[in-house]
Amino acid sequence: MKPDESSSLNRIERTERALVLLAYFIELDGDVHLPLFEKFEKELEEFKRMEGAKHRARRLLMAHSRDGGLNAMDSMNLSLSSNGGPLPYLGLPVR
Repeated sequence: MKPDESSSLNRIERTERALVLLAYFIELDGDVHLPLFEKFEKELEEFKRMEGAKHRARRLLMAHSRDGGLNAMDSMNLSLSSNGGPLPYLGLPVR
């Protein structure tokens, strides 16, 4: 697992644990903790949504990697030149 993946999962796990703890506090103290519980619920949904998007992006990239046969992508096509624009695609002239 890469560092960015583990930090995302840690945020998800920490938020889930915080929600359990807040649920306990709500049972003990009543509604005073509901706003924070709702805030954490929204954050958890967003973390999971972002994690899902990253996973879909990785799958798409893997499907178009060098090992993808006809779908292969040349790594040069993903590089940027020093002026910030894309490098010429497959030897096409630069204007």
